[in-house]
Amino acid sequence: MSGIAAILVKYLIGLVGITIVVVIHEIGHLVTAKLHGIDVEVFSFGLGPKLLSTHHKGTEYRISLFPLGGYCRLKGSDDLSQALIHKQKQFTHTEEGSLFSAHPARRILTYLSGPIANLLFAAFLYAILASLPTQVITTEAVVATTAEYPSLFNNQGSPAYEAGMRKGDRILALEGNPVADWQDLEEQLAVSRGIENFTILRDDESSNIQVQGEPTPAGGFRYGLTPIQKLEVGSVRYGSPAYQQGLKEGDVITNVGGIPVMNQLDLLAILDAHAEGEISFTVERANKEKRKLRFMPNRNEIGTIVLGFSLMVETKDGQDEQFSLLSGIRKGWSIAQETINSLRSLVSRKDADIRSEVTGMARSALMIGDITTLGFENNATSGIRGLLYLMGVVSISLAVVNLLPIPAFDGGQILIATFEWITGKQIQPRTYYYLQLMGVVFVIVLFLVLTLADVRHFLSLRH
Repeated sequence: MSGIAAILVKYLIGLVGITIVVVIHEIGHLVTAKLHGIDVEVFSFGLGPKLLSTHHKGTEYRISLFPLGGYCRLKGSDDLSQALIHKQKQFTHTEEGSLFSAHPARRILTYLSGPIANLLFAAFLYAILASLPTQVITTEAVVATTAEYPSLFNNQGSPAYEAGMRKGDRILALEGNPVADWQDLEEQLAVSRGIENFTILRDDESSNIQVQGEPTPAGGFRYGLTPIQKLEVGSVRYGSPAYQQGLKEGDVITNVGGIPVMNQLDLLAILDAHAEGEISFTVERANKEKRKLRFMPNRNEIGTIVLGFSLMVETKDGQDEQFSLLSGIRKGWSIAQETINSLRSLVSRKDADIRSEVTGMARSALMIGDITTLGFENNATSGIRGLLYLMGVVSISLAVVNLLPIPAFDGGQILIATFEWITGKQIQPRTYYYLQLMGVVFVIVLFLVLTLADVRHFLSLRH
């Protein structure tokens, strides 16, 4: 598959995911409107010119040319037009089934149903994810100390190093309790009392080292340990510079830029100090053949090297859960809170990094497709999990954004209907029209700003 074809596939995957989320949102409006006597004139899958259509119970169901989301058009546009033409102070002689003849409470429920559908859809996806068979990474409890890699850990000291631990030590037990892997060690240290007795293996000899942990602001203790991995290549991303130069799965990296390396921290420390230009790898293959590879690495938008390959990892079966919508709701609520906090930081201009992560549809689609295809490079389950998780994130984000009190958004419509319900007065047609016009202008400006952000991002990557 060519590079262009691979990018197109990623876009297609991302756009399909986003379209499904948008259509779920519109289905929420469709169902609730019909239940409350509000007619739906058009329900379209996709945007643009109509390709196919059929009528059922007063609604035209369309498939449109561009499969980018969809829309649900509620009855009421004629009522608004007539009111504006005749300069009416309120909506009079509204058609049966019109949005403007419905009680404000019915309109609130209709507009609220789109975001609710998105939130329930996300909860359903996360409930499925929790019940899928999982493979979790298991890393050997072979460690280094943060003091041995000051450039990677901001010159942090290491209580473990001060107590005598060194790079390459294998931790066998903690306070006499066997340690299965690094993940097991982390779990045991999470409930540490501050002083731990480590049983380690070094040069085929075991010994005990007692370490006094360093208190952390969160209330735990820090020991200054980090896992190390062998530099055996697990997968190489198609089309990456390393792939083009012949790096293969199973290759063991032994030298980078003329410097011997033993683990991933050695590699990262060298790359962290590498300014610009080519990098060279010496790799050893299963047949003991050694090859030297030179290539110009890709870099992300902040200039960090992106190698395009991953190291070999071992996995073990995770704990499967039963399908539980309640657990899906809890997960969805957690992500919704993160989304709301991000919006707050964005509006308050407290976090420049969050502003740099705001994306339009193009970049969002590429990110979804990119992560999904990365998952499929490992196995089908990882790809499906990645796609479902990201669709859940997009679904929650769509719900939260649509609830903002902005004209033309669901939140703006809910605010108008709530005002009418509380005051008992209907908003004037001209006022309603201008509010909607402001909302449309805002959406167009927002679309252009996000598109510009996407273009700048892609140009920065190309540069």
